[in-house]
Amino acid sequence: MKYEILPKEYWEKHDYLLYAYDVLGDMLRQADQKKLSQATIKFNDVKEAESLEDAEDILKWLDHNNYHDESVHLFNSHVYFSLLRDFCYFMYESMSCSERGKVSVSYALLRKPIRDNLFYLEWLLCNGEELYKALLYGSLEDYDIDNNKTFPYKRKKNIIKTASMQSHLGRIFSKDDFIYSLRYDSSNQISLQRIWNKAMHLVTSRSPHYKTEEGNINFLFANEKIWDDYWNYYYWVCPHLMAYVLEICEALFLKIIDIDEINLALNRGIRILKYCKLYPDIAAYKPVIDSKNDLLNIIQSNNVAICYKCDSCGSNIYLKADQIDQMINSWYLTCKYCLCQINICRYYANFIIMDNNK
Repeated sequence: MKYEILPKEYWEKHDYLLYAYDVLGDMLRQADQKKLSQATIKFNDVKEAESLEDAEDILKWLDHNNYHDESVHLFNSHVYFSLLRDFCYFMYESMSCSERGKVSVSYALLRKPIRDNLFYLEWLLCNGEELYKALLYGSLEDYDIDNNKTFPYKRKKNIIKTASMQSHLGRIFSKDDFIYSLRYDSSNQISLQRIWNKAMHLVTSRSPHYKTEEGNINFLFANEKIWDDYWNYYYWVCPHLMAYVLEICEALFLKIIDIDEINLALNRGIRILKYCKLYPDIAAYKPVIDSKNDLLNIIQSNNVAICYKCDSCGSNIYLKADQIDQMINSWYLTCKYCLCQINICRYYANFIIMDNNK
């Protein structure tokens, strides 16, 4: 895609950010279409069902009436999709501002989704039961991540590390506390804390790591070189973060919806290889090197054909090596029958798997 204001050197990375955003947005669309935030509960009798209708807090009622698992499931799905929707709202606006050269605004908007929403998503993945109890039965201090007594840096690091280990490749991004340092360690030169706090406040004086210089006002008198440096850093750090977010969100999504092995492998292979195009050095990791071959091997070993229906003409498109290459290297899949370009920026749960033995 071409952009009017955004420097060409950032186009590919901005496209990747939009791709990641669309994948997350597709999870939200599936939540609405498939009613993933709902649950069917079989009550013991009519009186129990009527009692629930009168309850002020449905989750607590379920908890107190021996439906704890159902209550936790409803909580997890509702909180996940609510946090994700809010994350997407702010992240999209941040990306949009960056595209239009409004760099300080893009950093200010980045703070909430990356610092706050993402942490609650990590906590939900790491220990959903703990978050459930904190929100339903705890005090505000029990789930206020800005409360350093409740959430000292060691606890934050542990939650991030544990969540990343429960995802497919999140451990790669969180190695050496990289993800933690980006978001919370203001003493670290790479920390976003140094930037987004200045972006939100004209004067910052509490921390020596992002203290406003004497006689200056944050960002107000920045010259072109300073703006370019911040713009460049945005497109260095955000693709890493969004790749990590995809890992965390997929892990949470899989707790709510069943995805077969082949659909799962396709989603992971495509998104990982798109990321590797931006950062070829990541290919040092064996799981990334083998992603495409793993996809093809799974298809061949299961002796299946993967079929995708064209949104325009309804024809069946069979995914082979050429089509998978197109999905990795572009944002569209071309239907050979009607030549329509099909947007492939989504999370696939419904590829048609056809047994070649039949």
